Amino acid sequence: MPNFLKYGLMAGLLYAAYALILQFSGSDLRFNTSIGFAAILITPIIFMVMAVKAERSHQEGLLSFGEALKTSFLTYLIFIIIAVLVAQIVMMLYSPEDWERNLEIQRNIISSTFGALGMDQLMIDEEMDKITLESIKEQATGIGAILMGTLVYAFVGLITSLIISAIMKKNPTP
Repeated sequence: MPNFLKYGLMAGLLYAAYALILQFSGSDLRFNTSIGFAAILITPIIFMVMAVKAERSHQEGLLSFGEALKTSFLTYLIFIIIAVLVAQIVMMLYSPEDWERNLEIQRNIISSTFGALGMDQLMIDEEMDKITLESIKEQATGIGAILMGTLVYAFVGLITSLIISAIMKKNPTP
C-alpha cells in the first residue's frame, strides 16, 4: 500500500472518530469552528510529515521535492475527502435542536467578531438578520458544500504540502 494512501486513511479515520465522538456526545464543541479548523489542519499535517518520512525511508534516504510534494498532497487529499464526507454524514444526524444551537453559536461569533472590528450595533443587527437556519444549512450541506469544501481545503493542503516538501526533501549531494 502506498505511503500516501496508508497515512491519508489513518488521518481520515482519526478525524472521523473525533467527529463522530463529538456528535454522539452531544457536546457544543462540534459547533466550534476554531477547534474544527484546528483538527482539520493539524491532524493531516502530522500524517503528511509521517508519510513523507516513510517515503524517504523507503527510497533509502533520498527524496526529491516533487516526490515529497506528491506524497504529502495525496495524503492530504485522501484525508480531506474522508473529512468532508464524514462532516456531511454528521450534519445529516443533526436534530432540529442541533441546527438551532448551531445558529445561535454562529450569530454569537458574528456579533463578537463585528463588535471587535468596531461596527455599530445597527450594522451588526443587519448582518445577524442575514444568518438564518436555511442559510446555514445551504452553506453546510449538499453537493455544492462538498465540492466547495474539498476545493478550498485542497488549496490549503497544496500550500501546506509545498512547505512540508521544501523542508523534508533530501537530494543526493553532488
